[in-house]
Amino acid sequence: MTTRVAKKTRAPSTARGLATRERLLAAAQEVFAEGSYHDASVSAICRRAGVALGTFYQYFTDKEAIFSELVARASMILQMELTSTLRSEGDLHTHLDRILTTFFTFIRHNRASYRIFREVEFVNKRMHHRFYDGLIALLREFLIEQRRRGQVRALDPEVAAVALIGVAYFLTLRWLILVPGDVPDSVRHTAIEFLMYGIDSGRPLSPPQRSVAVPTGEVATMQAPTRGELSRRKLLQAAKTCFSRKGFYATSIAEITRRAGVSLGAFYLYFSSKTEILDELVRDLNTQLRRNARAAIAGLTDRREIEREGFRAFFDFIRQNREAYRIVREAEFVSPSVARWYFERLAQGYIRGLREGMRRGEIRPLDAETLAYSLMGIGHFLGLRWVAWSKQAAMPKHVFDQAIDLILHGLKGPKR
Repeated sequence: MTTRVAKKTRAPSTARGLATRERLLAAAQEVFAEGSYHDASVSAICRRAGVALGTFYQYFTDKEAIFSELVARASMILQMELTSTLRSEGDLHTHLDRILTTFFTFIRHNRASYRIFREVEFVNKRMHHRFYDGLIALLREFLIEQRRRGQVRALDPEVAAVALIGVAYFLTLRWLILVPGDVPDSVRHTAIEFLMYGIDSGRPLSPPQRSVAVPTGEVATMQAPTRGELSRRKLLQAAKTCFSRKGFYATSIAEITRRAGVSLGAFYLYFSSKTEILDELVRDLNTQLRRNARAAIAGLTDRREIEREGFRAFFDFIRQNREAYRIVREAEFVSPSVARWYFERLAQGYIRGLREGMRRGEIRPLDAETLAYSLMGIGHFLGLRWVAWSKQAAMPKHVFDQAIDLILHGLKGPKR
């Protein structure tokens, strides 16, 4: 392996060499898209391409090299298409429509490439961050120019750019990835309306009042956990630590049991596989997140205040679970069904709350499902950018305030 990595590859100098290299890239894209980066092998790529193993190493040093090139190509195409979109003429509504359409169309036509790109965070973090840095820079410059033209109000352009990416990503997640299909026009129109004018109905905001819990006189009885339950908890905590530090694929069941201090055989008394314990962790994180959110908004009645405190609780959750949060994102590739459950479970409660806020006239009437996923996307990407990927102790106050302002009033300000 060391000699192969050290060996220099060569750029193809003939039409035949170029064709062979392209055949390897096409085969690699198919192999990666069918499973995951970790499931794929150089041998499988060569078999699919119909070339000898030695031929592969003439063009690529290893599996990560060919994976990285596929990611670089996909990201370059998307950035070129967005650059062309951003340079076209039109008002803010037209540009937002084109941005979302470009993003959705690219994903729909390049599902395999996009799946590969989404996994790059767990293979090459630097490449993953560079891509988003480039995308944010594009949108930031666009928003600065739109502000100069009077199309966008005074908002932090980087916060707004990250929020826009979050909306596009989560609408893609909902309508193109979790449930492969297409993004309805009505979803795109709702997202544009939200991004331009926010959710605030303009109704005066009452001073927030929190209800005080009245003791019921009942005393909760806590039973000591059984030995079996203690072992199960130790295994879950050990798996959480291992997965968050090394990732799912680099962690073995033996490592989990060693950290938990239980025998290898004991693992199979509680979990049938490594995937099953990952699923349990995802469900547990979902429960913790919803419990924290409920505690944060307890007693609040106005949906706008609920959004503010709900976002605050979400960012605190990511701060307290920086590494563990990667478990949810990695589950999208390891166990798509539990990842879909995770996001749908969060969205269901969100949709109910938004509809109630609309019924009370606190927020503008918009499609609640589209709005729920848009808001989840904003929280997700702001949390990644300024908490999970950052060394900062907490979400910067300026970023938080700007994000809430954008959510409430949009890029243009309240709709008259």
